[in-house]
Amino acid sequence: MLACARIIGSLSVGLGMLLCCGGCALSEAQRVRSELLTAHSLGTASEDSPGEYQLGCGDVVLVRFAQQPAWNGAYRILPHGCAVLPEIGAVQLAGLTTAQAAEHLRALAGQEAGPVSVEVLSFDSQVVYVVGEVQGGSRALPYKGPETVVELLQRAGGLTQDADPTSIRIYRRYPRSHEEEVLHVNLDIILLRRDWRHNYYIQPFDRVIVPRNQWARICDCLPGFWKRFVTRQKGNGATSIP
Repeated sequence: MLACARIIGSLSVGLGMLLCCGGCALSEAQRVRSELLTAHSLGTASEDSPGEYQLGCGDVVLVRFAQQPAWNGAYRILPHGCAVLPEIGAVQLAGLTTAQAAEHLRALAGQEAGPVSVEVLSFDSQVVYVVGEVQGGSRALPYKGPETVVELLQRAGGLTQDADPTSIRIYRRYPRSHEEEVLHVNLDIILLRRDWRHNYYIQPFDRVIVPRNQWARICDCLPGFWKRFVTRQKGNGATSIP
């Protein structure tokens, strides 16, 4: 009995030390999660500025003809890459930027149409992936043009309580070279220290991985009683045990 009491006492002391050490980390993570949901007008990594968006199959574009307003309308780019405009016919738009598409349509429509503008109404041809400790779970989200990793996580609904906001990774594959790049993101540095260098722009088909924090991983390894105890203490904001 004495030996059992000593073991339980040692476990309690050890667990108490873990909770005490983790209190600050959990508190800072909570600040990051709160700041993520309210932050706006953040800076970005200027060297990571995305290239012009290229239209794809499934996108919906709004086309305006300055001198023929009756021709204006919203058109979806079909699986063969064309949008069908009643006055012009099927026009190949997939792979073009909006500026290139406008110039192409103007050439086809002739001078009577005047200047042409093209705007993307719905980005339906490409997606980005959020994986791990994100509110709502892992899923694909529509790519909506230039958007930073902070803005994407805001659109996803924020992070869960078990997220590690300091170790987020963006996996980016380059189809032509078949190479993959890994970008490391620390929301603590971005949101609390206002260092924008890691607030990268998201590219189509990026995978944003949000891992579990160390305390969630520790809980995963604990026996049932201790797991319930630590979870209860963490939920109450406690950092010590009696």
